[in-house]
Amino acid sequence: MLQAFVNTQNQIQIIKTKNEKNLKEAIWIDINEPSEKEMKLISRISSLPVPSLEEIQEIESSSHYESYERGFQLNCLFLQLVGRDDNSNANVLFLVSSDKVITICKDEVPELRLLRTYLKKNLLKLSTPKEIFLKLMEMKMDRIADTLEDSYKRLNKIGKNVLSVDSDNIEEAIEDLAQEDDTLGMIRLCLMDTQRDMLILQKRKSSWLQEDREDIGDILVDIETLMPHNTFLSEKTDFLMNAAQGFINIQQNKIIKIFSIASVVFLPPTMIASIYGMNFRIMPELSWHFGYPFAITLMAISGVAPYLFFKKKGWL
Repeated sequence: MLQAFVNTQNQIQIIKTKNEKNLKEAIWIDINEPSEKEMKLISRISSLPVPSLEEIQEIESSSHYESYERGFQLNCLFLQLVGRDDNSNANVLFLVSSDKVITICKDEVPELRLLRTYLKKNLLKLSTPKEIFLKLMEMKMDRIADTLEDSYKRLNKIGKNVLSVDSDNIEEAIEDLAQEDDTLGMIRLCLMDTQRDMLILQKRKSSWLQEDREDIGDILVDIETLMPHNTFLSEKTDFLMNAAQGFINIQQNKIIKIFSIASVVFLPPTMIASIYGMNFRIMPELSWHFGYPFAITLMAISGVAPYLFFKKKGWL
């Protein structure tokens, strides 16, 4: 789906008729799940080379950056939290020039959707493509910060569950911690990706981008602030994971301990029963009137004595 915005008298408005002439005047064109027809249209109106749809899907954000005389092409990762088991990083292609910014993404990105909503309701005063690009980067940092705050709250809740004395949901806690660790890993990748992109732009000698060095520097400061927070949460996740696994081992050891003591307690009665179960012809107690009660009593005493001994030692 293609949506475009044009700057009319310092007020950004959405373009309703998306023909080639109107799109040439747009300052921001956002394409979600682009079709081949839309890609061909963008190629005709863009002042920068536009990769094919297959190339965009194969682009690795960790290595892709192209600089042109009139602008640059940049691949940037955005946090995509679509569900408990479907979280990922969305890859957004930016084509930024002095007169237009084009964003192409295979999946819907919350920051792009939110910025479109702000512009449609005239809640933001943006007038140039670079302002739109930098605003998206700022919104990306704000969302990552909010996600880290939510992750901290969830980890505190999980931690109380894991560290409680009578916790019966250790397995569920481990599953939640694994999910949090995965999310924090994606956040760290987004932060590192954005940091690299901003450092690249900071080194550019383009005159129209030099004016925004302070804004780029602010984004880098935000990243430097969020990275230690992300590291702290990752370490907290690892601690809780190790604690949860430790508690599971303790519970398993308690069970094994019970079986070990039970085997020791029942060993003497079993040995006595085995002795008197022999079929030898000459046994002193074989014809004894009190032989059976004597054997039963002896087995009971031999079983209770080890139990009382373990109890006195505090092993039970």
